[in-house]
Amino acid sequence: MGEKKRPGIATLLIYLIGLSGVAGGLSGWIHASGAMAWLTSLEAPNWAPAYSLLNLVGLAVPLFTMISLWIVQRCSPNGMRLAATVMIALLLFGMLGQVIAFFALRDVTLGFLIALALWVFALFAVWVAGRACKPAGVLMWVPYAWLTFLLVLGFELMRLNNGASYAGGL
Repeated sequence: MGEKKRPGIATLLIYLIGLSGVAGGLSGWIHASGAMAWLTSLEAPNWAPAYSLLNLVGLAVPLFTMISLWIVQRCSPNGMRLAATVMIALLLFGMLGQVIAFFALRDVTLGFLIALALWVFALFAVWVAGRACKPAGVLMWVPYAWLTFLLVLGFELMRLNNGASYAGGL
């Protein structure tokens, strides 16, 4: 009787609809503000996929993070559940902040440094999520792999486009 009700499928649907709205709005802002034109004007490595494919994958990957958050909240209560919930939520906000900072400031060096910090934080978030609930931890490896890819791509963009930078031109 003292146990709190776990979030159900309706909660998951609210999470996913909210995330889809934010992701769609962010994608619209990127295209409407000219940031996508700026991105396509940069020199990119030969192995980089088309930016339209990166956009589609970038819209889908946070869904895995949100589902992982929901799974953590449904796991049996233990000391790690709250920590995992906070870490995953912060990771989601960090992913949003990374995209906003990269496209608003249009600085590839700063974008790389933010991606590096988020990648390190995501490693701890995956570990905490896995300690709280194994299925959530496994699902968190998808966004971590995506962040790893973005980190490598960001480094290559920074290396190929050595312009003025807030970060001092690493």
